[in-house]
Amino acid sequence: MSQWRVTAERPLREVDGLDHERCAALHNLIVERGWTASGRSLRDLHRQTWWECYGGDAELSPHAAKLSPSVVAFLKAAWHGYAYTAQPPHAFFRYLAGLCSPDDLWENLNYGEDEDDLNKKRYVTLYMANWALGASHPLGLVFDEQTFTAMQHISIHDTGVTMNGRQIWLPFELILEGFLDMIDQGKALAVDSSYDGNQERIDPWIMPSYTVSDVDETLEAFERLAGAVETRMPGAPGNEMHRLSDAIESSALAPNTFAYQFLVRAREIRFSQIAPGLRIARQQPFSSVDIEEGKLRPILLFESSQNAHQDTERAPWGEEVPLSPFPRHFQAITNYPAGVYLTETDPDGAHPFEDGCKLILPYAIGGNGWARTSDGALFGDKSHTKGPAASPVPCSTQLYQQGFNHFIETHDVQLKHVLSHWAEMVEEGKWAVDVDGVAGGIEKWREADTEDHWQDYQLPMSW
Repeated sequence: MSQWRVTAERPLREVDGLDHERCAALHNLIVERGWTASGRSLRDLHRQTWWECYGGDAELSPHAAKLSPSVVAFLKAAWHGYAYTAQPPHAFFRYLAGLCSPDDLWENLNYGEDEDDLNKKRYVTLYMANWALGASHPLGLVFDEQTFTAMQHISIHDTGVTMNGRQIWLPFELILEGFLDMIDQGKALAVDSSYDGNQERIDPWIMPSYTVSDVDETLEAFERLAGAVETRMPGAPGNEMHRLSDAIESSALAPNTFAYQFLVRAREIRFSQIAPGLRIARQQPFSSVDIEEGKLRPILLFESSQNAHQDTERAPWGEEVPLSPFPRHFQAITNYPAGVYLTETDPDGAHPFEDGCKLILPYAIGGNGWARTSDGALFGDKSHTKGPAASPVPCSTQLYQQGFNHFIETHDVQLKHVLSHWAEMVEEGKWAVDVDGVAGGIEKWREADTEDHWQDYQLPMSW
């Protein structure tokens, strides 16, 4: 079934309706990959389709009348029997428990008062969300029968964002391909009964807080960035060495963490400016904050000489209330450098991502209405409000972030994507290089909110 994977050589196909043949093949491949990785034999995989599981044409004709023919064709080819025969239970994927029952296909959406009955038939909840992730009112993967696109919802409350009229839904096969890519890279991992680790297990899936590939690809991106700068410097690099590994001792990092593995293996550089106005960090502002055992503090990687901007939000009673990019127990520290931070995480929690990062600027941007997150939303977008976007709200923490993530829940942008993007900016001449490294100073980031340059600072959607 691997020939159905979506690649540059095998791109999306032009078909009428849903590409049901490809989507069913990708669905079944996910089932097969999870089944075998969890230690089960393919001989024991019950390949009964969803359609067969619920009685076939005789029982399902009332439902078929409300479904697009291409969706019916998908349900006639997608395996579903495994969900009823497997012991222990077998979830389809980390975020999705399995295909919905016929009665749940139209029951889970939270419509506004302006939605009529005809429009309610437009949206089909194909998969139920995995309730074990702790979301309030879990929903699932919803398919739009008018545009033949889909969107994953962990909670029913996500519909305020996904149905605001501005979010871009994706072809269903791209979402399934994203799941397979996560399996390929070990981001979502099916495990067998011998697994005795601390990761939360949703049979058979765990989600490691980072993978070997995450570390290796982040190191490759840093190497590429450093090499791009050094080859463009006027004259030989200086003699002063700058080391990311200096942050290890002050951060009290354990050797089995992503931050430790990246910092200790990252190459030394002989220039000071790694990006406009940013250098390798010389301090760890949150190192003194007490945290629960096993959790990880924010780690400052690249710092500005200026402090981070303090974003605020107007409360209903008129007061400007501070908005912190960090959880409550870090908010006692109000002065800290602008720069790039690996964000705090619980490596054994439900959303355990150690390689997520934030770039926090010393000023807010977005007021010009050009800066956007990966999902296309303006900075400060009131995402739960329907209709045209309201006036943008300047902020200091959304540059490079995903916005509403189509693939994965609660994951700040991966550090490797930021470093790779920085390397491209140098290689393509969009950032100049001088004797100190990347030129331009901290004001350079204001380009992200200009008509000519905003696209240079928007990363594509990723998981």
